[in-house]
Amino acid sequence: MHNAKYQHLVPTLLFAAILLGGCTRQPSEPQQIVAVTRPVGSWQGHGTATVGDIPSETGRFRIVWQTSNESPAGAGTFKLTLRSAVSGRTLGIVANHKGVGTGTSEYDEGPRTYDFLVESNNVDWSFKVEETSGAYANGSPSSIPRKR
Repeated sequence: MHNAKYQHLVPTLLFAAILLGGCTRQPSEPQQIVAVTRPVGSWQGHGTATVGDIPSETGRFRIVWQTSNESPAGAGTFKLTLRSAVSGRTLGIVANHKGVGTGTSEYDEGPRTYDFLVESNNVDWSFKVEETSGAYANGSPSSIPRKR
């Protein structure tokens, strides 16, 4: 007898469940992600040096290097190595160049602390490092950078 008391509620609850089940949110439009760069640092010198100690949240870098003032002509060498600042392990050779020149390299090695080893003879050298990440073009749904 208790069940008969609530039988009139069954069709109402069933209708409400069907109605609410059809009320799902439409997926939002995909958000455009754009590259965001921040300067990390720039260095210059002559000869061999270790520079950096760069903490990175993304590990994605754009590195622009340049050599100049080769003396004597034909004797200049420049090697730039990206390394783990903790272990000193080589993560990549950014440049291995003879003479005067310039170049750009990009790396994606993951979050950690980095440094650079410069091995150079008979040239002046310089390089700059920018860290790249992604962000939503219109600042929504959040301004937190996302990996691609």
